[in-house]
Amino acid sequence: MMAMDIREKLPILKEISPRLVLGHIMRAGSISRADIARQTGLHRSTITRIVASLLEEGFVEESGEGDSGLGRRPVMLSLVAGAVHVVGIAIESTFVAGVLVDFNAQITERMEVPLRDASRDAVMADVYGVIDSLLERAQEREITVLGIGVAMHGIVNSHQGLSVFAPAIEWRNEPVAVNIESRYDLPVRMENNANAMALGESWFGNGQAVENILVVKVGSSIGSGVILGGRLFPGTDYSAGEIGHLTVLPGGPRCKCGNLGCLETVASIDAILKRGRELLKKGEAQSLMAFTGGDPNQLNFEKLCQATFARDPAALRLWEEVAAHLGLALSYTINILNPAKVLIGGDVFPVLDYILPKVRETVGIQVLQPLKSHLRLEPVGLGQDSVTIGAATLLLQDIFELPKSNGWDHV
Repeated sequence: MMAMDIREKLPILKEISPRLVLGHIMRAGSISRADIARQTGLHRSTITRIVASLLEEGFVEESGEGDSGLGRRPVMLSLVAGAVHVVGIAIESTFVAGVLVDFNAQITERMEVPLRDASRDAVMADVYGVIDSLLERAQEREITVLGIGVAMHGIVNSHQGLSVFAPAIEWRNEPVAVNIESRYDLPVRMENNANAMALGESWFGNGQAVENILVVKVGSSIGSGVILGGRLFPGTDYSAGEIGHLTVLPGGPRCKCGNLGCLETVASIDAILKRGRELLKKGEAQSLMAFTGGDPNQLNFEKLCQATFARDPAALRLWEEVAAHLGLALSYTINILNPAKVLIGGDVFPVLDYILPKVRETVGIQVLQPLKSHLRLEPVGLGQDSVTIGAATLLLQDIFELPKSNGWDHV
């Protein structure tokens, strides 16, 4: 566990009852004292005392009157969005992104820089540069930042704040969170990027109030975060959700993990670009050549997106292949986990409209009939900010105690 806790900076929230009250206000958006008492089971006098303290500390505000049907209209309570700010950082394989968010995970500032190289010192310099810039912007706005959340690709020991293995930059057992905490003297929480995405979606995105969710991140690599019973499921060795290493094409391309035909070898952005370049060199995707200036090696994700938006038939076929493989891997996972929602995001977010129909078709064929009755497959709700907001949520979750549903979801 990290040495510092955000609640040390917010003494009123050390007890669970004020966090529970805040959680109900956050979930409802606007709620009366009486409804909080009814939903939490706490005595009205206890709610009155807690709300008075939260009002005094500036965490909540009275926001008008609600409907009562008969009798006196209740005074409604809402969060003061600017009362708390945290930073969320995503350390990806090719870039570092960061956001400054408020109590409601609304973005106040954002920035992104490409990684200069994969060396430890260069990567951390880029990370520190992003954090420094966000903290400077916060200071200019007279905003106090209470903590930093970090989402990192690869295997992350969230308990110790270690990058156990980050394949793109070849890190092993790097104490990333401890280093950041020591530099800034702020509480730091750290998690795998797909897990952070899942957490952010569960709290603030398309997974709100859903107990069982699978969130899939498709980019240079493919991973997923799993929410079970409303809680993030990291696995015994912090490696749950490695959907990118399910075999979807037996005897297919060799994966960096050593196996053949992993999802990542046929459905990641790197894989689809490699496939597209091969087709161009064989003369089998001539319509796509117009977007590369006649050079197959110039095909990159930006050019592929341009071709896709122009409805180039070769580009659309490439994404259909991706969707078929992704749908198969999702079907395997859905048959095991039985989630109520599957959310897809990551670098492919801009082209999801061209991927989802085939994914849904494949899932509809492959998933067992009883598991489809409540299943919904959608894009992530936080868009391309889902990982950085998820990183910030690592801190925000320590402030709120969310109301629990009664049993498993049926949405």
